[in-house]
Amino acid sequence: MKDEPADKPGLLFKERVLEILLTIYSGENEGKEIYIQYIANKINSPHSYVWLVIKKLEDVGLVESVQSGRVRIIHLTDKGYEVCSHIKKIIELLDRG
Repeated sequence: MKDEPADKPGLLFKERVLEILLTIYSGENEGKEIYIQYIANKINSPHSYVWLVIKKLEDVGLVESVQSGRVRIIHLTDKGYEVCSHIKKIIELLDRG
């Protein structure tokens, strides 16, 4: 991944990044508090990698995180929720054949 926030398409169209975004999206829709270890466990990815991606997603305005005790709670921004909604629609279109 490039370190420059200007590479938004390059960041967004990576399989693991999509998995992270959609994990947050699904978890929030189920009313769960989403934190880094939750995401790491769900997608079977190292905590350090998930944290790196979350920081990049924050840089482009798709997620925000808030420290709550010993964990950081992750939330989609309005823009992040809208992007995830579009991604879900694309996935549904592709699944239709």
